[in-house]
This record gives sequence, C-alpha cells and structure tokens, in this order.
Amino acid sequence: MSGSRITELRETANEAVVAGMYLDLAEGNGEALLATLSPQIRWTVTAGLPYGGTYVGPDAVASNVFARFTTEWVDFAVIPDELFGVRDVVLALGHYVGQRRETGKAMRARFVHVWRMEGRVPVEFETIADTHTMVAAMS
Repeated sequence: MSGSRITELRETANEAVVAGMYLDLAEGNGEALLATLSPQIRWTVTAGLPYGGTYVGPDAVASNVFARFTTEWVDFAVIPDELFGVRDVVLALGHYVGQRRETGKAMRARFVHVWRMEGRVPVEFETIADTHTMVAAMS
C-alpha cells in the first residue's frame, strides 16, 4: 500500500493510528507498530491457523505472531485496502500475501482486522482471515 493511499484512509484519529501501524509494518518497522499497542493488548489470531489463539502483550504478539510470519514466509505482507472507523473501533479490509518457505506455495488471503481502541491506543485486535487459503499454502 502506498503512502498516498494510507493518507487517503486517514479520516478519524483512530483510523490515523491504525493506518500508521500498517505503514510501519509495510516499511519493515514492526518495533514501531508494537510500541503503539497497549501493554495489555489482546491479540487474537483466527482459529484454524497453527498460531491461532489469543496473545496478551506486545512481547507475546512479537514472538507468537510476527516472528512466525518472518521465519515461515517469504515476502509476507499485510495489505489493508480499506479502513472504517466507528467510535472506538476500526475495521480494516485487506489481504495477506506471501510464499510459504517450507512448501514454496504462494498465497493471497483476504482478512478483516478488528481494532478496538481506548484513547487512540489499540487494546484489542482480532484477525478474521481466509484460513483455507493460508493453510493450503502451508501443506
């Protein structure tokens, strides 16, 4: 996602925070994204994936989610296409892309991300993803 597209997505303060985190991720700055999260963030990954579950705190997210994406996938990317903010919730519609290291299979899977905010700080995150497409690339 280009920087200009992210700028277009920034309509509310919460959307701006979320758009900034996606930009950090796209630029390879996962540390900045993690620093934006609440220390008590509840991060839920869709059941059906090997790393599915709920992780609490940025360190748990880094080791159980981000580290796996970088070690198990080649050119893994999280690409938000649209952001929608309503009060303290931001929804992101987009897709994951990457190639599984173990199998060499490429994938492009749709997602919905649900960000719950308190005072412009993400306190909960949930991904609802096309697990079938992701798991197919894993096997």
